[in-house]
Amino acid sequence: MARPLISLPSYRTYILSICWCYALTLAWSMLWPITGFEFNPPVYAETGTPSPANHPTLNQAKRLIDADQAEEAITILRRFLATSPKPDLLDDTYLLLGAALHRTKQDGDALKYLRQLQTEFPDSEVADRGKLMQARAHAAMDNLDLALPILTGLRNLSKDDSTKREALRLIGDIYAQKKDATRAIQAWLDEVALGTEDQAEDVRTRIRELVSETSDKKALDHIRDTFPRSFPGDLASLRLVNLYVGRGEEHRAIRQIQQFLVNFPMHPQAAKTSELLATLQAKLQSNQFFIATVLPLSGKLSPFANEVLSGIQLAVEANRDRAGSASVGLIVKDSESDLASFFDDFSGLLNTDRPLAVIGPLLSKNLPVMAELAERAHIPLITPTATLPNVRRLGNYVFSTALTFQLQAKRIAAYAIKEQGFRRFCILHPDTTYGRELARLFAQEVRQHEGEVIAIESYKEGETDVSAQLKRMKAEDLKRYGLSVPVDQTKLTGKLTKLDKKILYTPGFDAIFIPGRAADAGLITAQLNFHDMKVPFLGANGWNSPDFARTADSSIDGAVFVDGFFVDSPTPTVQDFVGRYKKRFQTDPTVFAAQGYDAAKLVIDAVQKGASSGEAVHDQLLTQPDLSSLAGPAAFGPDGTLNRPLFLMQIKRGRFLQVN
Repeated sequence: MARPLISLPSYRTYILSICWCYALTLAWSMLWPITGFEFNPPVYAETGTPSPANHPTLNQAKRLIDADQAEEAITILRRFLATSPKPDLLDDTYLLLGAALHRTKQDGDALKYLRQLQTEFPDSEVADRGKLMQARAHAAMDNLDLALPILTGLRNLSKDDSTKREALRLIGDIYAQKKDATRAIQAWLDEVALGTEDQAEDVRTRIRELVSETSDKKALDHIRDTFPRSFPGDLASLRLVNLYVGRGEEHRAIRQIQQFLVNFPMHPQAAKTSELLATLQAKLQSNQFFIATVLPLSGKLSPFANEVLSGIQLAVEANRDRAGSASVGLIVKDSESDLASFFDDFSGLLNTDRPLAVIGPLLSKNLPVMAELAERAHIPLITPTATLPNVRRLGNYVFSTALTFQLQAKRIAAYAIKEQGFRRFCILHPDTTYGRELARLFAQEVRQHEGEVIAIESYKEGETDVSAQLKRMKAEDLKRYGLSVPVDQTKLTGKLTKLDKKILYTPGFDAIFIPGRAADAGLITAQLNFHDMKVPFLGANGWNSPDFARTADSSIDGAVFVDGFFVDSPTPTVQDFVGRYKKRFQTDPTVFAAQGYDAAKLVIDAVQKGASSGEAVHDQLLTQPDLSSLAGPAAFGPDGTLNRPLFLMQIKRGRFLQVN
């Protein structure tokens, strides 16, 4: 406040009000969730005193705010400001207005008054409360990086412990929202030193909730390493154990438990954790053989990696349930958990654990080094998703169950030429690696089958108007096989119209290949029909979007595309796989899950036929002409790719129907 002196009675009132504020702040904080929070605690904590400046209007405004009638408080306070109140009342007025506006989510206006408070009354007794309010308003507007410096200044410069505590609380909340769990925890631990034991327990509860809700392994590793022998490093270690066990990563769970017991030998959970360690070790020892999987289970690719892992786990679990089968365990490694030591860890996995095969990686760029290490160890490396052509050039022990561009181009071209008798084609593809490569390979397949590509055009993904490309395509076609016939509309209608010189175009090509996204394909096919290019449409797996068939224009009806998996396929092996997958994971499998499943099942089938080493598995994969895949009999080609039947789907009246 701007008043230079405070009388003894008012000073006692002030102290009592601060205590009241402190108690209410604590009560609110115990109910305030860690994430998804709103920066909107009760006004007691925002304004500091229940009777600011002992003025009837300000007292009334505060009561209204406390009664959740902030709009009425705003009206009263603005009228009060219009009366040009005494300067020693302005700081309280600005603070109350800021609080009321924040309560009604008018944070931009709230900041205006709170800045006035800091500018006009930097030494006011409520200046720190105003800064806290500023930080809350910024945070409510998602300006977290503007709120943090204000709170850091309060933490370092404020002389009031309750203000420091609240600043630290907010700092922790903001870091939790920013997904920086370690900094959030550190701020909250600093808060502990400024409060009572009850308040400290509230902070510890908050930290426990944050750790228990964290599934990011990197974040948990960081917490564990930051607090290796103290709270909450123990919680992070136990959370990691739970995550590893849940994902079937028994090897990593065992190592985590062993580290936990060394760092926390007297921990209340030590006995239970030791029992779990013994159970996991016994489980691993009961397996005769192991398959290893190396995938980016954390990071931006984790959704796809976990789909692959689910497919692998289903194959391993199915084998475990089969009576008389050789027991095959699963070693799971997250390739993103520690990139610096990944290749050393992978080399150790190959040479120490000696799995029969390794399933991974997800991306083509990670194949070369992993392939070299697998070759040295004589252990097959099977990538379930990398689309690199001819993986065998990286080593004799490299295989792929991925849906490659080459496989798609071969199948859709064979359907069009051999099954439909089409000979002439146009291609309209997105200007992406996916689009360019599929266009090139499809054109190559057409020419190898003595077909002809009339024109190839490209478009930018998301482009809504491809009329220029279609006009060029039409012009090229008219030079060869297309027909352009003028139609006299007066003969058809009996009267002269604006269309009396309409040109009727008949395409000279049999079909058009559009290897793009479903979202683009629907727009493009409608424009093709508008330009009289009404021919069959062919697509690739980018069309396999759940909503595409239902939402696309009727112009797409009858179009056919290719994919490596079709969840609604009537094929018995696919339906069995889908049913077991949905029961196990409560969701439909994707092509990534299917390719992971195929990779694991091929190794398990080799074991059931007598393979007991990486070399033996390699020989079976290399020589067997009738390997079992979800889609049917398959075999690895000279390029290391699993040549298997693909699925052809046709769009019919808002549904996908299997053609083959």
